[in-house]
Amino acid sequence: MSLIPPKKRLPVIHDTIIARASAPGSAIRGIVRVSGQCAVSVVKTIVEFPDALTLEQRSNCVHTKIVLPQLPPFPTTLLLWNEGHSYTGDETVEIHTIGSPVLLDAMMATLISASDFVRLAKPGEFTLRAFLSGRLDLAQAEAVLGVIDAANDADLKTALHQLAGNVSAPLSAVRRILFETLTQLEASLDFADEEIPAISAQELRQTLANAFDHIEQIRRKITHRGVDGSKPKIVLTGPPNAGKSTLYNKLLQEEAALVSPFAGTTRDYLESEIDWDGIPAMLIDTAGIGSEAAGELDEFAQTKTQELLKQADAIVYCCDGLSHTETQRHEENMFLFPPLRASVPLFEKKTVFFQTKTANDPLESLIKEVGTLLRRSLEYGMLPNTALRCREALISAEESLTRAMDLTDSSLSALEIRSAVNQLGLIDGSVHTEDILDSIFSRFCIGK
Repeated sequence: MSLIPPKKRLPVIHDTIIARASAPGSAIRGIVRVSGQCAVSVVKTIVEFPDALTLEQRSNCVHTKIVLPQLPPFPTTLLLWNEGHSYTGDETVEIHTIGSPVLLDAMMATLISASDFVRLAKPGEFTLRAFLSGRLDLAQAEAVLGVIDAANDADLKTALHQLAGNVSAPLSAVRRILFETLTQLEASLDFADEEIPAISAQELRQTLANAFDHIEQIRRKITHRGVDGSKPKIVLTGPPNAGKSTLYNKLLQEEAALVSPFAGTTRDYLESEIDWDGIPAMLIDTAGIGSEAAGELDEFAQTKTQELLKQADAIVYCCDGLSHTETQRHEENMFLFPPLRASVPLFEKKTVFFQTKTANDPLESLIKEVGTLLRRSLEYGMLPNTALRCREALISAEESLTRAMDLTDSSLSALEIRSAVNQLGLIDGSVHTEDILDSIFSRFCIGK
């Protein structure tokens, strides 16, 4: 038996909203968006040939003229969508016409006065209706704002990937599995006398452990990048005197780091902003690893390097042009560098090995390889506002699953699993409150 969480009951929205959807100011073309139960009927009151506005199909395009009081008719193109097929999910009309602010305002005023059920839209209300109608989930709704506010290509790609569902899909899959497990567990408790297959303790624990691992992977990405909107991190590491600081200066094209032939010159880490193959990032030079700490300062430097390696989106492991056997030994030392042995798979997936002392200058290939890692990281990234909102929910879900795995009482385990399901529901909006919706959609401008 396969069950999924029931869909929330959507509110019946009787009023029709209207707003300018194009940018403020004068332009060749302006757009006014009307959405709601009487969108088509109210727009018919200002067009030259009302009977031309039909919605026999999912959508329609009509070229006609707008007729406003005390103004000569002017041309317009109307795009019409049936209920269930528009951005908001409601019946919608977009009016594309001359981009005169005075003209657009006069048109909206006429439409609002034509019906008691038409009003000016609130900030973000079109996207809010798209969420309420099930066209978007909450993370995707935030991605709409991310697309609008994107300051560079990296921000835009992150927003577009989130809009495509890369945040919602994996979490929804975990939530569905937990809900089905919860359903089976509660059914075996409520109908113990009937022939309902019970889930074994081992199977339950394995399912919860797998769900925990998936959530932890997502939470780890949020923890080290995204909550504060920080840029992806490229960390230079390797044994002492391997040429890390020289590479750091070369990449920045300035003498930012002190370079010396003596090992251990770099004690504290250095970081600088860099445009890496079109991606805004932070380049970090760290103390050499693999040597015994000579004092408290060295020990601090080694500990800080370990932290930075865990946070890195890409690691450049610097070698000084040694033989393959010696280089391989350094690689092994790097991966066995305590206490990071448990992170070997994580390191292997984000590490590029670079020989610093060679006759040729392989910077071009280095930039390309690291750029690939950064783009892969951004593809699975999350917008800062979404990350900030989701972080506590993911932590709470993990805590509930941990308690559920430790409990021997099935009824108490079911309570903890339900708590985890609800926490994950806060992320995609399956579970939401008015405060959450107000916090998110108040950041939108009117018309979006």
